[in-house]
Amino acid sequence: MQQEFTIEGMHCNGCVARVTKALQAVADDVQVTLQPPRATLEVADPLTLDEVKAAVKNAGDYVVTPA
Repeated sequence: MQQEFTIEGMHCNGCVARVTKALQAVADDVQVTLQPPRATLEVADPLTLDEVKAAVKNAGDYVVTPA
């Protein structure tokens, strides 16, 4: 199953790398783009918004919302 989230606060490729690494802990496949600031996750079971926010929390000051 594919899920998409908007990740506000990313400004560079370093941000993309940090968010990607953080989300790889909770998803099978992760694609993060800067423009648009979005994460596309491939998961077996749907993740809640809180689970995604918790995964990204330690990566930096990013705001996660459903896409």
